[in-house]
Amino acid sequence: MKKFLLSILSVAVFTGVSAQCNEIFISEYVEGWSTNKAIELYNPTSSPINLSAYQLKRYSNGSPTASGSAVLTLSGTIPAKGIFVIVLDKRDTAGTGQNAPVWDSLQAKADVFACPVYNTNKVMYFNGDDAMVLTKGSVLVDVIGKVGERPVGGWGSGQWTKDHTMIRKASIQQGDVIPNDAFDPATEWDSLPANTFDSLRHHTCSCGNANSISEKSINTNFKVFPNPSNSGSINILTRDKAVSYKVINVVGTLIETKEINNKEELKISTLNWEKGIYFISLDFGNGILGTKKVIVN
Repeated sequence: MKKFLLSILSVAVFTGVSAQCNEIFISEYVEGWSTNKAIELYNPTSSPINLSAYQLKRYSNGSPTASGSAVLTLSGTIPAKGIFVIVLDKRDTAGTGQNAPVWDSLQAKADVFACPVYNTNKVMYFNGDDAMVLTKGSVLVDVIGKVGERPVGGWGSGQWTKDHTMIRKASIQQGDVIPNDAFDPATEWDSLPANTFDSLRHHTCSCGNANSISEKSINTNFKVFPNPSNSGSINILTRDKAVSYKVINVVGTLIETKEINNKEELKISTLNWEKGIYFISLDFGNGILGTKKVIVN
């Protein structure tokens, strides 16, 4: 356990969670147009976790403090190896401006809607230059951004935290427990365009996920290209001969499966696939599998 001091007018002490795969963390961040805002939490453990001890905090515009309306106390339960999606509560179809409705496709992903009135609670109104922090009591669990810093536009060379969806890389097994270190989203996150919601309600993690394919595989000696793909097809080139493949979408639905008779090269049509994220799993025989993520635009 490591202790880090964060100056918040009076000094508060956060004890960072250091063990991997034993604590929830932020697995997806949606900062879309208008009110399209969402945070996805992932539980990498083998037991359900009650959220009542957790808080989501917004450190707005470089503020070193977060209290009152900048703190959201969570509720509900994340199942083992499961996820929990928080969406900004804007559902009035007659709303305009700050009260414009969240798109239906994002509303459909919510486990809970939060912060309907800005002046009551403003946590879910983040707009790219606000550090977002997840705590459990005084324990820091995860952070997006750098507390006390206000980047121009957003963090990252492509301003990833503004007008983007960010997905935690499959290799990440715990949250960022240092609130005031330099934040480069490319280190732990993948970036997708604004208003991309397809991957919500699913997370691939090397801690394991009972309801999805893990990108951590025994055999990774193959390439999938182009990736992302907008050409209507993808190519697979592998060092070892594969006997079959299957394609699964982000909600766990089997899209396609086929025997390929010990091939090292194959081409798969994506013309009938919807835009989004997919997982291609190759079976090399003798129980050896390999999985890659592919994005179809």
